Amino acid sequence: MIKEFIVLTKFVLSFAVSLSALFAYIMAKGEIGTDMFIATFAVLLVAMGVSTLNQVQERKEDALMERTKHRPIASGKWSPLSGIVIASLLIIASFIVIYDLIGLIGVNLFLFSFIWYNIIYTPLKKKSALAVVPGAILGVIPPAIGWLTAGHSLLEPQFYALGLFYFVWQVPHFWLLVMLHYGDYKGAGYPTAMRLFGKMSLQRLTFVWLIMTIQTGYFMVSIFEPQSTIIISLLIITALLAFASSLQLLYKNFELQYARKVFIQINLAFLGTVILISIDQYLKFHLPS
Repeated sequence: MIKEFIVLTKFVLSFAVSLSALFAYIMAKGEIGTDMFIATFAVLLVAMGVSTLNQVQERKEDALMERTKHRPIASGKWSPLSGIVIASLLIIASFIVIYDLIGLIGVNLFLFSFIWYNIIYTPLKKKSALAVVPGAILGVIPPAIGWLTAGHSLLEPQFYALGLFYFVWQVPHFWLLVMLHYGDYKGAGYPTAMRLFGKMSLQRLTFVWLIMTIQTGYFMVSIFEPQSTIIISLLIITALLAFASSLQLLYKNFELQYARKVFIQINLAFLGTVILISIDQYLKFHLPS
């Protein structure tokens, strides 16, 4: 039961998403507070809720894909109604928690996440291979929650830089998954970027988006102005490693199964960038000048 609940709510992915709020809070405030953990928990709840509803919506397609056919609803172990009930409870709970924390602005952002993900993005990706681009907006919501909880405004240039980084990151992240699971997506009838552009063109486009992500990462670093020499050095190394990993996509002998390695390397590099800036911001407030 617990294992199926974890799969149904995409708990691991939802938890990873919720950490964006935690890091954004530290980057904004340079502190670790109780409200930071509450914000992270609220994001976890809404992420689990919309993910559960997504599995209800895509149960027929999930049943056709090898990697998703054993999900509780797709396999028939749990009914769609049970998924709707669980999703509703999680989403409502997230609204209550975030309202108590930051008021209506938090509820509006969570409501936007639900509408954009379940009502707009989920149907759209069944019709367009480029749905990932508008869908990438969703990646900005968790850090926005953390930023607001820290008492800062979304109009600050630091948040623009952070939000842009998260937005651009989503596209190559998803296209690498498309390369890795192309057969599954094709079998389930999804229009994919692989089919739209072709293998080599998609590799090159993903490379371009990865370079854009590295550039937005550089922009974010420059806006936050890290002070630690060690942190700056590690950020440079991280960017170089991300670039080196991205170059693999330009190899003529690149096989789709190699996308897993690039996917892991790239995501570790970009996550490392956020963590390093968070550490630097924390140190700014806790070390003598």
